[in-house]
Amino acid sequence: MPRKQRIQYPGAVYHIISRGNYRKELFLKENTGAAFERALMEAVERCGWKLHAYVIMSNHYHLAVETPEPNLVDGMKWLQSTFATRFNRLRNERGHVFQGRYKSILIGEERPLLGLIDYIHLNPVRAGICPLETLREYKLSSYPKYFKRTPVDGLCRDDFLGMLELPSSLAGMNRYAKHLELSDAKDSKRKAALAKQYCRGWFIGSKEEKKALAKDMAEKHPDVDWEGADLQALNEAQWESIVCAQMRRLKQDEASLLTTPKGAAWKIEIARLLRKQTTAKNGWIAKRLNMGHPTRVSNLIQNKA
Repeated sequence: MPRKQRIQYPGAVYHIISRGNYRKELFLKENTGAAFERALMEAVERCGWKLHAYVIMSNHYHLAVETPEPNLVDGMKWLQSTFATRFNRLRNERGHVFQGRYKSILIGEERPLLGLIDYIHLNPVRAGICPLETLREYKLSSYPKYFKRTPVDGLCRDDFLGMLELPSSLAGMNRYAKHLELSDAKDSKRKAALAKQYCRGWFIGSKEEKKALAKDMAEKHPDVDWEGADLQALNEAQWESIVCAQMRRLKQDEASLLTTPKGAAWKIEIARLLRKQTTAKNGWIAKRLNMGHPTRVSNLIQNKA
């Protein structure tokens, strides 16, 4: 069975999560954490990525990465395979290094990204590895790198400090540190809630953004089975595109939905097409076409057949 395709497009921003293959301390011995960090920066340079934040924990890592070109799959393949080769050489081992496929969650505009960056930077604090006061000493993270006068190429300090209207400088980072002090993302008691917010699903952002993206995917690639995407969101986007196309064909508009009878012939025609060509349920059809109670949809379709 072929693998599902990842969602890729120019300018996409992702939360990437990957875990070690049944190893408790994948990144803590024989300088393997530093080796992964070097491979990551090489991948950023090779792919032209913008790396907003990263943290390398004992057995997993988090990235907030932006892809100006739709090359997430190629870049991640290079990163993980290159590190696996180097890891096995360092540890004198063989076999798989990572546990299954990495997770890639799409991120919406600005504020969800800022929250994700905070979440990533504060991982060592929530894990009890270090207190917030000494977070700058946790080396395997973008956080201490951002306190340098000029961060390495690929690290994007300007973007997240700009979201907070702070200067891209040491002074700006000191004020960002104060921002982290106020963030609830540091609270270990909220660990489960934060994981649900930032590590689950396929998209982090507003319902409107999610709906628009699903619609775009359904219209441009109707036959693609997307990795991680919410099937319901994609289905509804496909149904919506059919409704809009048929309304244009029948010279109807959104106002017509409210001003014409619930059992109007043109509504029944669209409802019948939806039931024939899609998995749309009566409830969705009734609400979208303003046809009253869901049972009325079945009755109208059958009576007019």
